Amino acid sequence: MVDRFRKTFALSRDLYAYVWKESRSRQIAICLLTMVLAPLMMVPLEVQRRIVNGALVDRDMTLLVWLCLAYLAIVILQGLTKFALNMIKGMVAEGIARDIRLRIVGDALERSQNEGAAAATLGAGTVVSMLAAETEDVSGFGGEAFGLPLLTGATILYVAGYLLWVEPMIAMIAVALYLPQALIVPVTQYSINRLARLRIVNVRSLGRIAAGLAAARVTGISITNRIYMLRIGIYLRKFLLSALGNFLDALGPIVVLSFGGYLVIHGMTQVGTLLVFISGLNKIADPWDQLINFYRSVSNTAVAYDMIRSQIEEPGTASDDRRPRPARPPSARRGAVA
Repeated sequence: MVDRFRKTFALSRDLYAYVWKESRSRQIAICLLTMVLAPLMMVPLEVQRRIVNGALVDRDMTLLVWLCLAYLAIVILQGLTKFALNMIKGMVAEGIARDIRLRIVGDALERSQNEGAAAATLGAGTVVSMLAAETEDVSGFGGEAFGLPLLTGATILYVAGYLLWVEPMIAMIAVALYLPQALIVPVTQYSINRLARLRIVNVRSLGRIAAGLAAARVTGISITNRIYMLRIGIYLRKFLLSALGNFLDALGPIVVLSFGGYLVIHGMTQVGTLLVFISGLNKIADPWDQLINFYRSVSNTAVAYDMIRSQIEEPGTASDDRRPRPARPPSARRGAVA
């Protein structure tokens, strides 16, 4: 039966290397569509500015109609491009999920043949955990691995560059608001990664208890309480980062309205420019938040991927040298609960 699965179950050591190997052609398509979509995020800002400062000021109805039709065409093109992009991302995610599950199941079947039913039962909880939540984490990341940072990064650069071209002073003040988040997130994420790794270890241990050591009730309760505390610690750090991001998103328009309003009152800029900056900040805030969340996702997914890889490539397993292994007592197995 094992022959139905891959002969080699081992995963690449680097998460990005694995994603690229398994979905290269679709990742290229994602990057190409992203290169089309990113510049389109900037175009509506210029159309809005031309409507306010041009068509409305000059009371030019013909120009207004043409600009509105251009705006509609851009919105439709953006929607179609995003639809195609999301479909390809979904195919990548499901392809990676299928591949990892085939590797996990193939490795589990081989272990059961070499070590016997008792060892297979002991490891059932770990296998279930890997097949469900851990695989979903990795596969979901696979669809966004290249496209999301490229799209959000390019969107931020295009829009910020456009705002700098329109009104440099307002743009520099607005962009500077996001610097604290760029400094705080990496430090906090390191702590979240450590807690996430401990949580995965404890969930697997709880699964092994449920699968083969049901009598160990006290140990199971202890591990359950530990998982609870780890999750609370993760939530605390995660929501603090979210609160900081929400505060900065709300602070941006206030700063733009205050400083930009001063420039408008003193005749140093136009109302249309101020409106464009409000809209532009929203177009920066959303991809910036996505980019921050992606950074956190990379860190979290790398932890889950490394845990899956280390389980499949446990030293001495058949996935390493393809030789049958002598059975080991549960206490000697990695991550076993005493």
